[in-house]
Amino acid sequence: MTVPDDFIIYRRSGPYLDLIGPLYEHCQDPSIVGLQTDERHTNSRGIVHGGLLVALADTVMGHTAERALVDGVRLVTVSLTTDFTGAAPGGSWIHGQATLRRAGRRIAFASCSFHADDRLILTASGVFTVTTPERA
Repeated sequence: MTVPDDFIIYRRSGPYLDLIGPLYEHCQDPSIVGLQTDERHTNSRGIVHGGLLVALADTVMGHTAERALVDGVRLVTVSLTTDFTGAAPGGSWIHGQATLRRAGRRIAFASCSFHADDRLILTASGVFTVTTPERA
């Protein structure tokens, strides 16, 4: 599998994402992300590790919510809930999309889902506290 043509390198990387990536975002909607998995991303059974999926869900939900809020506001994860609904073998292209559900002055709620091919493999929801870079 190769990266679909409508995906570009994720514009908001960081040390952890650099370690597991490259992570990609849809060229028209950065709330849609993708990752071409390989053996680095698998558990002992050769399937994509659940911890990797949780990290991606946390990242895409937080960044999607931040983009919807006032410039300069940062979010810190308070709570994540995940449901593993399927599995993906190493070498799979996995992609997910996050949605901001609600945001206030102090807290934001988001959700996302990830697929491997057309199979749903994870759903997640997150609660994030709104802060500024100095307090993060």
